[in-house]
Amino acid sequence: MKFKNLAAVICGAVLLSSSLCFAAVDGGQIALGKIFPGMNATDLVDAFGQPTYRDGDDWTYQNFKVEVENGIVEKISTNSEMITTPNGVRVGQAAEILNSTFGAADKVDRDYNDTEYEYYSTDRTKKIEFKVVNGVITKITCKIND
Repeated sequence: MKFKNLAAVICGAVLLSSSLCFAAVDGGQIALGKIFPGMNATDLVDAFGQPTYRDGDDWTYQNFKVEVENGIVEKISTNSEMITTPNGVRVGQAAEILNSTFGAADKVDRDYNDTEYEYYSTDRTKKIEFKVVNGVITKITCKIND
């Protein structure tokens, strides 16, 4: 009888721990180039100059776009192969690099033509999303997790 109870407790613990697992990405890895969610907009302008186009909170630079709210970078996105994450992932690479770099995604959204893989920072305050079409990364977005 004790063995059955012990086995039940162990199985329950394993199931519970597996349901709580997520891809624990260091917050410092949720960035594009030197730009990260939560960055001060003044620091962005100091590093990259004025945007080439500005429409309210939406700023466009040559290789990336940002959304700024109350002087803070809320979101960064790129479709360019010229800008990478801190660990070297970039647009144009095969999607397989995501598992080897970040592990299993916290969330996967499949649409008709594309799949989006989302990874959250360990403190869940930021996330990085990869849009994949035909097995190739086509867009990377980093943002504050709402």
